[in-house]
Amino acid sequence: MSTKTPSQQILLVDADVDQRETVANILKGEGLDICTAQTGDEATNVLRQRRPPFSMVVTNLLLPGKGGLEIIRAALKHDPDCSVMALSTSASEGMTVDALTSGAYAVVSQPIHLEQFRNALRRFVERSRLLTERKQLMSRVAELESKVEALEAAVGRMEMLAHQISPIVHDEQRSRPLEELDQLASLRSKGALTEGQFQTMRQSLLMRWSS
Repeated sequence: MSTKTPSQQILLVDADVDQRETVANILKGEGLDICTAQTGDEATNVLRQRRPPFSMVVTNLLLPGKGGLEIIRAALKHDPDCSVMALSTSASEGMTVDALTSGAYAVVSQPIHLEQFRNALRRFVERSRLLTERKQLMSRVAELESKVEALEAAVGRMEMLAHQISPIVHDEQRSRPLEELDQLASLRSKGALTEGQFQTMRQSLLMRWSS
């Protein structure tokens, strides 16, 4: 099964051509897209220019110019969720601790044991995938919260408008019985209604008005 995560690309930094090709072939075998750099200075320039930033970086700790620790810090500066794996042929315990303290997810010693490295790499890629999904979910939640706020604001404006309209409607409703009462009086004066009919209909209108 391929471990490739869509839209993810991994930066591989190693000055040793043979080691870089060996690691690159392993990464490609896992279905990953590779971007390579030979020196620390080249890697920091690539990291600075990359948009969107790399979600994964594999770097040798021993590099000419800027070292692996600086690459780790630079990668995490551009993307705090970036997953970084450090490689070293002669990393002391102190250097390993420094790499982990700087934010590396793991430090792998060389020469690489193929199956062990692949297992570590799969955990590394899975971590990166989960962090990417978390970032996407957080972005989606923020988008939905913004829409909810906009909807609540719209509902608030509608309620204010309803309160402003309500007195107008109430006045119109109050004026209708008065018009009907005038019509009844007019019919009585014209002889179209008897006094008894007028009083009965007037009482019915008043009761309906007061309800």
